[in-house]
Amino acid sequence: MSAPLSTPDIEVVGSASGPAEHVSIHSLQPEIIIIGAGVAGCALAYSLSHVGRSVVLLERDLSEPDRIVGELLQPGGVEALEKLGMGGVLDGIDAVPVEGYCIVNGEEKIGIDYPHLEEMAGHTSNSDPNSGSSLTGATETSGGEVHVVEKAIGDGDSKLELEGRRLDNGKKWVLDCDSGKKEGRSFHHGRLISALRRKVIDEAPGVTVLEATVRDLVFCEHTNRVIGVSAAFKPKSAESSLEATRLNTDDPEQQQPSASSSSAPSTSTSTSTKPIVKKLYAPITIIADGCFSKFRQTPGTRTRTPDTKSHFVGLVLTECDLPIKHMGTVCLTPSGPVLLYQIGQEKGEVRMLVDIKGKLPSVGDGSLKQHIIDKYLPFVPSNIQSSLINALNNQRLRTMPNSFLPPSIQGLSTTLSGAVLVGDAYNMRHPLTGGGMTVAFNDAVLLSQYLRPSKTGEDGLRAGREGLEDWEKVSEKLREWFWERKKLSGVVNVLSMALYSLFGGSDEPDFEVLKEGCFKYLSKGGENTAGPIGLLSALTPRPFILFYHFFSVALFSIWILLSQGPPHRRSKNAAITLISLPLNLLLSVRVFYTACVVLLPFIATEFKI
Repeated sequence: MSAPLSTPDIEVVGSASGPAEHVSIHSLQPEIIIIGAGVAGCALAYSLSHVGRSVVLLERDLSEPDRIVGELLQPGGVEALEKLGMGGVLDGIDAVPVEGYCIVNGEEKIGIDYPHLEEMAGHTSNSDPNSGSSLTGATETSGGEVHVVEKAIGDGDSKLELEGRRLDNGKKWVLDCDSGKKEGRSFHHGRLISALRRKVIDEAPGVTVLEATVRDLVFCEHTNRVIGVSAAFKPKSAESSLEATRLNTDDPEQQQPSASSSSAPSTSTSTSTKPIVKKLYAPITIIADGCFSKFRQTPGTRTRTPDTKSHFVGLVLTECDLPIKHMGTVCLTPSGPVLLYQIGQEKGEVRMLVDIKGKLPSVGDGSLKQHIIDKYLPFVPSNIQSSLINALNNQRLRTMPNSFLPPSIQGLSTTLSGAVLVGDAYNMRHPLTGGGMTVAFNDAVLLSQYLRPSKTGEDGLRAGREGLEDWEKVSEKLREWFWERKKLSGVVNVLSMALYSLFGGSDEPDFEVLKEGCFKYLSKGGENTAGPIGLLSALTPRPFILFYHFFSVALFSIWILLSQGPPHRRSKNAAITLISLPLNLLLSVRVFYTACVVLLPFIATEFKI
């Protein structure tokens, strides 16, 4: 492929059609441009290519990222990853099985297992010969709860249905596991991202991966529709960050990027590697540039400014054991939750995330370190405390904002045309429940089916660029996607924010009552845990189940309050409890009101158009 003399060649990092090559920018005629090769961007690039779309995937820095979040994938996310045909990325990255959740409250702890294989039907895959991607059957619990199923019909178009087929209970989980449970996985974030990118480069037909910094969206001067991007591309003489990472994998110091690599594109003093700023055009541009999205506030997106609820401070602990092996752990402290989960089997590393509300104390003068020692250290399990002290003394404290960003409907006549927001650029929730990647993978499953080319074009989108240039039809598909994704994302979003409201470190008596009630409710086992763990794992994301169990917790909390008194002034003397009953009745009204205030606004915000 030769390039015009006036157009310098750029480096193609790779594609499924062959090894890295040099191409002219003007020779690229993709149907879809994706900005950002993170979780959502890679998943969409892979899935769209397998339904017949040509894609250019742009990423500012293809070296392995180093972040403190995005390291736990719920079973529902594993399921979605398998639907995409990308389940193999969890192999070879030292991923750790996650079999459930452990909640630690002072000296007490409870373990909640993910559903067992014999309790929930297995999964069968029906390969769609037209798309090459996996279309997976329904998930049904013994109680008849049904998950979304993608079913290939007619001429290859996809129809989203609800089906209640009982599947083979003897079918293995999508992962090889010895626990007999529908496991999740935890891992180093950067290793997963590198595996996703390599999967796209090696096995996604029609995807071209370029290392480039997108500077602006390009608009049509007549219609104000997004028609492409302006980006600074790497010239052919520059070595890609991904290739550099691969060449230096034997050098431990080369396996992690420097602190500055995530905030600026790779540069060189050589004039031969000066970036080439050019425009690239496509009917649709998908914006997947993450939680710090540059393009989220583009006029017409109708996207709110993210509401930062708190910050995570991240550390890696060594030589310590989790309270319950292979379980993600949430430690409830008076100041806020502390998360613990293993991210590597070889070295036994455990990720600790400390949630801090309000303004972060200074890292430079040691205030943040002392804050963790004073406010959190006494409330984590004793066998972990020495490892925490060691990490505080020897590691750089790294932080990440925890934000809430409800999704807004796309594809309206008043919204931005030609562009689609996905991933954290579009929708965020508190990472307490570890549901972010699950939502991203599920969104990719659904959106790729809505954007797939139709053989007839009557009910769907025609093949090629022409089909995606019909924005009226694309808009209809985006509106359908918005409501279809709610079946999972709505539950994950509301659950995470509601639980954080309960566990977020408020010292108000009504929140203390609800927090204690939630812990004791889950301790009862049976259906008290089966329903919530189905929501948390994203295997049975039913809004009614969320509503039912949340208010069951509220009523159970009120029963404990009236029968035993509030946790902060409880007496074993029955007479004192009886005398306090009028005050406790008043507090019970406040507790129920607080439960309503916690849950209902998030539901209203989540389903607001």
